[in-house]
Amino acid sequence: MSQSALAGRHDAMSVALAALRSSERTGRGSVVVVSGEPGIGKSAVVNAVAQEARRSGFRVGTGKAEQGDQIAPGAPLLVALRSGAQPLLTDDAFAGLASLYDKPLWLVDRISILLGELSAQAPTLIAIDDVQWADRLTMFALRVLPSRLADSPVVWVFASRLLPGDPLTEIVGGVHDPAMIARIPLGPLPFGDIEQLAVDRLDAPLTEHTRSLLAGVGGNPFFAVQVIDGLARRHERGESPSDLHTELAYGVHARLAGLSESAVALTRLTAVWARSLAVADAAELLGGISHAHVWSLARESAANGLLRTFDDTVSSPHDLIRDAVYADIPADERRNLHRHCARHILGRGGSPLAAAAHLRASAEHDDEETVVALLDAARECQGSMPDQAAEFAHQALHLTTPFTSLWLRTGERAVETLVGVQREGEALTVARRLLAAAQDPETMARIEVHVCRALWHAGDYVGMAQHARRAAGREGLSDALRARLRAAEALAASRNQPAASAEAMARNALAEARRHSDEHAQRMASVALIETARNEGRHFVALRRFADLRTLSDSSYLAEEIRTLQHLDRYDDAQLLLDRIGRARDRDDDQLPSILYAQMWQDNDLGRLDAAEAGAIRLLRLADETGNNGFWLNATTVLAAVAARRGDLGRAADLLAPADDRLRADAQSLRLQVVGGMLKAITGDVGAGMAILAPLIDDEGDARDPWQWTAPWMRFLARMGLNAGDRRFAGRAARVAELAAERNPGIATFEGTALHIRGLLNDDEEVLAEAVTALRGSPRPLLLADALTDLGAALLAGRRRDDGMTALTEAGAIYREAGATAGSSAVAAHLPRESLVDGNSGVRPGRPSSGWAALTPTELRVVDLITRGHTNRSAATELGVSTHTVNTHLRAVFRKLDVRSRVQLTIVAGERRADGIDADIAG
Repeated sequence: MSQSALAGRHDAMSVALAALRSSERTGRGSVVVVSGEPGIGKSAVVNAVAQEARRSGFRVGTGKAEQGDQIAPGAPLLVALRSGAQPLLTDDAFAGLASLYDKPLWLVDRISILLGELSAQAPTLIAIDDVQWADRLTMFALRVLPSRLADSPVVWVFASRLLPGDPLTEIVGGVHDPAMIARIPLGPLPFGDIEQLAVDRLDAPLTEHTRSLLAGVGGNPFFAVQVIDGLARRHERGESPSDLHTELAYGVHARLAGLSESAVALTRLTAVWARSLAVADAAELLGGISHAHVWSLARESAANGLLRTFDDTVSSPHDLIRDAVYADIPADERRNLHRHCARHILGRGGSPLAAAAHLRASAEHDDEETVVALLDAARECQGSMPDQAAEFAHQALHLTTPFTSLWLRTGERAVETLVGVQREGEALTVARRLLAAAQDPETMARIEVHVCRALWHAGDYVGMAQHARRAAGREGLSDALRARLRAAEALAASRNQPAASAEAMARNALAEARRHSDEHAQRMASVALIETARNEGRHFVALRRFADLRTLSDSSYLAEEIRTLQHLDRYDDAQLLLDRIGRARDRDDDQLPSILYAQMWQDNDLGRLDAAEAGAIRLLRLADETGNNGFWLNATTVLAAVAARRGDLGRAADLLAPADDRLRADAQSLRLQVVGGMLKAITGDVGAGMAILAPLIDDEGDARDPWQWTAPWMRFLARMGLNAGDRRFAGRAARVAELAAERNPGIATFEGTALHIRGLLNDDEEVLAEAVTALRGSPRPLLLADALTDLGAALLAGRRRDDGMTALTEAGAIYREAGATAGSSAVAAHLPRESLVDGNSGVRPGRPSSGWAALTPTELRVVDLITRGHTNRSAATELGVSTHTVNTHLRAVFRKLDVRSRVQLTIVAGERRADGIDADIAG
């Protein structure tokens, strides 16, 4: 079939082979997408490309999605990683993925690292056929991985039927560089190729009748082969080729009629199973017959072209044959077979997810067996396939009659699932219908708890408080549910009530939760207490409460606990916790972006701008992939801050610009307003920035959000006010800084920042000097450099030249070490002209945007390691950073040096070393 279908596919193969050669030559990735109708020859092209890649020295992995693989998350990709005589991944590497199967973010992250390392040794091809059947996890991975590995010689080949909602469109939508994509739409074969195919297979001249039959296949090679094979079979049997309608329609019905009853049963069972059927399963499903009997039936069906055997399984030889056999089964028998398959899977201890497709196909209205199984399947795949989980939840609900007890029970679980997969709007829609019909107070209260969770994630704190208060006031509630609702009301109060009131509510809620021994309520009340402390900038208090929360085994707030350690200058403790989470085997998907978020701020605060940028880029990509707006805002803020520190205000503004668009769509988002104010200030519209930010600053310390309680924000706000000549605005920022210092005594960063701002506001050299002294105890070097710059400028203005020069020189050295070009420029602006050339100022010209001089010291070190043979992982170990950080540095190097791959980088670095500039490359 493969060889036959390749007839007339020279152009298609030329496109695919050009992608292979390009990747091999440039060291960059590419994506080949093959599309066409069923039977048009997609699989043959994919297989031929894989064979050619092997001959060209590529490492190759192939996988194929099947309809039944909807129940096996990631199966086609995982099979591709272990297929063939020389699998892409070793046994140990593949085994290391097992613990991540239900954690898609970690799984894709790990696979991208492994493939990056593998492709550094040899170009790699991964081919996935029949993508139209791929499960949601596989689709997510295939959408994400090509862009992540764009700078590695990895060629992806995807084949899919042409369907509504084309899966190939979804996949290539994740490819950031359109030049990576090569499209191969397969159309009908020319009639001349179909004729030649028949001549080759029949080994005889074609009659006019045969030609007319072949003309009816529409250029489809699969249909053509069915006609030709039918002709051959009839010729062998001595039958007249007068009516080949059955051959043209695959001949399925006629072929089934020629089988024994038991062989028909096996063939139909295989079609319903929809994937490879193990002989052991077939034997049991067919009533406990022997394995030998199954093999006998399989050979009988295979002789008629309806089954094929491989190892210890039987399957359909082609999807079109499977579809035809399936369509030939009477509807009632088909439903019974699906239910039989589902019960077999569940009866042997299989998962509800594995049985879900069969249960859906056999479902009847108010079918409790199917409804419960679908809800269990939704819970099972909530982490690995959130979209699939939501779909199962909706399907389960639609199978029930509204306003019945089954509908209410199903709806309650559906709402819980939808909230769990961040479908807050859908959850609220279902919950409102349930609440309108429910009579039992306990049922209503359980639903209201889910509603509160949805409203919290949606940012509707007023609505959350109203729901919780109303529900808690109903008669007939259990103590535990009432405690949960009180805790939810307290959590909402942390965003819409004065601090003292919110604190009191949270304490009362926690006491009530403890009294009734309800851990769910205790966790929620503990979070409410943490939020009230963070809103007031009381970081010591928040840290103690985080410790209490962890005794309840709640890990969802670990990132914010790490941020609290950072606010308290405990960066060593924060890094220990980050490292421990990163090594943990039981980490879940929620923790991956959280770890990136906390590590990004760790690097940013400590002046490691290269690492902060790398982490922010990775987090931004992950936020885009998962649709997480909160992490998108944080990553964007850090990237803009790094760009501003480097003096690239244009890039900072470009990074923040999308926040302005989002703000117009969601004017209620406080975080978006903060970023919008930052954008206005950076682009020179300081007045507009202050107009946005002024209403958000609570200089009485009774804030409803923790955004203002970080040292850089305080200084940024004060500088905005002073630059605009608005001392009142600057004074409010100073008051916030002083409150932070009062509430966190002994923390050098807060004490030094408060002194720094007060010194600026009063133009007081002595207070600025005290700020510098205090900030020498802070681990945040750029805050010290900022204070030294302002002190040096004040001392020069006060004609204390030597002291001013000393302060500015130290500031310049700190900025230079961090690569903070804007700070170096600020220092230079304050220095006397003659000092700029005396070699003592610590100031160097800013880096250009391209060329070797544009590379940071870290980037130069990465170049040196990679071009001397290190893999990304070994380079990361050498540098003490993550593999993804090395990837990010490499992308920056490629952009600055205008190279496209590691191969080109090695060449230009080798030329530079040959010119005697090795020291510069080594950094």
